[in-house]
Amino acid sequence: MFYPQKDDDMNITLQQWLARQPYTQTTDSDRYYVRLANRLYDEIQRSPLKTQWNDEAVKSICCDLVGYFADILSETGLWAAFTTQHRAFYGCTLPFFDTPNYYEGEVNREDVRVLLWYLSAAYGAEHELLSPLDDRLIATADPIYDLLESEYETAPDSPLLQEFCLPELNETSDPEARYRFAEWLFWESFLLGPSNRSLARQLLHEVHSKPHHNEKEKLSRLEKLRRESLYTLPAGPLALFAHEWVSLLWQHTLPEEPEEKKELHPYYQQFTQSTGGSPVKYIGSYTELDRFLTEGMQWGETEGGHLSHLAHKKNFVLYVTPYKGMLVASDIAQYIADPANPYYRPEEARKGAISLLTLPGRCPVDLLLYLCSHNLLPDACLADGDPHLVADNWDFIARCLLQDYYRAV
Repeated sequence: MFYPQKDDDMNITLQQWLARQPYTQTTDSDRYYVRLANRLYDEIQRSPLKTQWNDEAVKSICCDLVGYFADILSETGLWAAFTTQHRAFYGCTLPFFDTPNYYEGEVNREDVRVLLWYLSAAYGAEHELLSPLDDRLIATADPIYDLLESEYETAPDSPLLQEFCLPELNETSDPEARYRFAEWLFWESFLLGPSNRSLARQLLHEVHSKPHHNEKEKLSRLEKLRRESLYTLPAGPLALFAHEWVSLLWQHTLPEEPEEKKELHPYYQQFTQSTGGSPVKYIGSYTELDRFLTEGMQWGETEGGHLSHLAHKKNFVLYVTPYKGMLVASDIAQYIADPANPYYRPEEARKGAISLLTLPGRCPVDLLLYLCSHNLLPDACLADGDPHLVADNWDFIARCLLQDYYRAV
């Protein structure tokens, strides 16, 4: 049963809800969704995670959870696109949880758990990443699911959301229509928007930090930066580009990418000759690194040493691919459980190996994919200490948390 709230009891306003919608009109369903978001707000205030997020983050999380609910009710397909593509990538409906009794097109307990984990990762502090199996997260997600489930049969759908999202109601081949849809998906939707909230703030700060002749010039600069981001950066829990999400939602398939003509990189043969065929090499110190580049790679001596900006680093991992060449990563060899790696330190790996999947720039993605696909990061675990959870979901975790660093393949 839905109990109405007075406007002065609401922490989340109608304006805050409408700011995330692809329309400006107010309908009865929007008023309902705002009141529901405030009920979720109250639920989180009673939860064991109430101190995990600041008030702005809690409001955003509530709006996004209700955005998921509106998407399910209105059959607009955002969550369905995510689960469909997750199945295509990984052979299962959702990460982290078994779903033997999953109901397509309805609210599912596991949906809410996964979505709350994603939102917590997006809005929480980097050093406080929760495990999706964290007891506090489950204890917060499940009452939210119970509330949404109790409202499911009587809650209204959103005709304006349907009008904007459903392909049968849009000219899907019109570039302007696709751009408007992609822009809302990227910046404001519950599925992609959370991964871009910090980016939106960065762009706003960048514009305000530079001198402009007038407000119109400032707005023009901001629009240009937002458009560039939309075209060049991936988003959402699967780190897909906006045009890929649009294609999934309107054509129900990912767009085909043209095959690139590839030529064997000159570094590949020299590297593998020096390592006896292995594409990876572990080096403890900068002195050894410079020696390998000078002699093993036959780069010759150079004043100050090769890659001298790495002179204060250690525990190097070098990796070579046939078509891209060689990359060098520092301060991570201690995490890699490779029999050929003398610098592996299990205790350090248990504490820090997960950072390779969660901190952008910590490990080049080509190397990360090689390490995980060869089971060389067996110690990587989230705060719950369960390495099997990461071993089973490492690619999703990397996609979700590394974003453009993951797609830089």
